[in-house]
Amino acid sequence: MDEPTARQVLLIQAFETAGTDHPLWTAEDRRWATRVALEGAEPAGRADRFIATRADAAVRRLAPRAAPVSAWLSHRLWHRRWAVAALLLGLVLGFVADTVGAGHRINLLGTGVWGLVAWNLLVYLLLVLPIPDGWLRRSLSRRMLDLRGLLRGARREPVFDRVAQMWTAASAPLSLARAGVLMHLGAAGLALGLIAGLYLRGLGLDYRAGWASTFLDAATVHQILGTLYWPAQQALHALQWSPFVVSPITLPDLAGFEALQLVGGEPPVASPANSAAPWIHLQALTLAMFIVVPRLVLAALGGLRALWWSQRFPLKLQGDPYFDDLLRQQRREQARVTLLPYAQDAATPAEHEALRHWLQPLLGETMQWQVVPVRPYGSEDEAALQQSLVGRPTLLLARFDLSATPEAEIHGRWLRALQTATRQAGAPRCVLVVEESGFVQRFGQTAPERIEQRRAAWQALATDVGMAVLAVRAGVPVEPSATALRRQLDGAPAA
Repeated sequence: MDEPTARQVLLIQAFETAGTDHPLWTAEDRRWATRVALEGAEPAGRADRFIATRADAAVRRLAPRAAPVSAWLSHRLWHRRWAVAALLLGLVLGFVADTVGAGHRINLLGTGVWGLVAWNLLVYLLLVLPIPDGWLRRSLSRRMLDLRGLLRGARREPVFDRVAQMWTAASAPLSLARAGVLMHLGAAGLALGLIAGLYLRGLGLDYRAGWASTFLDAATVHQILGTLYWPAQQALHALQWSPFVVSPITLPDLAGFEALQLVGGEPPVASPANSAAPWIHLQALTLAMFIVVPRLVLAALGGLRALWWSQRFPLKLQGDPYFDDLLRQQRREQARVTLLPYAQDAATPAEHEALRHWLQPLLGETMQWQVVPVRPYGSEDEAALQQSLVGRPTLLLARFDLSATPEAEIHGRWLRALQTATRQAGAPRCVLVVEESGFVQRFGQTAPERIEQRRAAWQALATDVGMAVLAVRAGVPVEPSATALRRQLDGAPAA
């Protein structure tokens, strides 16, 4: 999908994965948007079109309720004139830079031109090395997208911070490509400005070339400059065979370099031997070869890459729980939830119904619910585990009672066996459900610290096996575990 459509999709996803119903976008609104998208969608149709249609319908309903929604969607995150501005800014900075120096002379060992070339070579090296750029992506993305200014004066809502967070993560490749275009054009403009300054100043002033060094002698300087200017000399030699009329430039010999040495800071005496014209040509050609041409090529490639991503936004629809649930509804598939009580199950049908009712808005109105027989304490019956996976359930709830002390050798081993079975079946997510009612009723007044200790113990076991924990009382999920699980089921980023 293109960039504007992806912005709509992520905006609605932020509202729908906030953890609780937002006053501006309720569960009923969510179901309505899905029904609208399903009206013209084929079960085997394209996933991106279904998601885009649903987001467009949702935005049309949500936008009149919240002005920041329209502001966010209409705010342009990229202007082509920024590229022109970056190039012009570089030109101006390069032109006004004092690269020639005082005294109407050019110091052949000056660090201006060579420092700029060295910096650009370092940048090229960093571009080809496999250096982690996560910090750079985050920094550039945050600067390309600043919702604080966009929403200034409006009532701040946490959901809009989530919009910024999700867009920053999803648009990192696109933002990085666009930022690269600006940086490459700015660097090319800076080099072009330096070249223009060299020639324009040379038209009105008589510059002389020379060198001065405390530590280097003429022979060393002759070798250094011969090496540095060798690429430019070879380029001029190659241009002799082109339609352009170009004369080669030969560097002075050792005696000539000795004559170019500046002594005591005195300006050189004007002579044909120390004219700065050939050196200006070599410096300009060096800047063009190592900065202008490579940077313009990189800017063009970055622009093409940004254009490609803006038309084919890299939004991952497969493997994300939020989109998986929506696409399951497009295919008219029912969500299946299986509850697996372990060792004991004193829950009443009403408590099971309460948990089912809480999950239904997250997994669809047609969600199927199944409670399998209680697993005996210490059971490792592989056949029973496989039986729990019949029908490829969407979600497995391994239910325990808080009164039980979690044991890694018993409970942990069974949970790992359950996870292994689910991976082999290529299905569902597993959640550890802990019923607290009986234990809280028994010790809530007399020993509340025991409740916290037991909760911590179950949480530690769940963390060890890599599962989420949902605490329930009489089948009703309690905070903060309810919000944490809701965010996980919706595929929301971690808080």
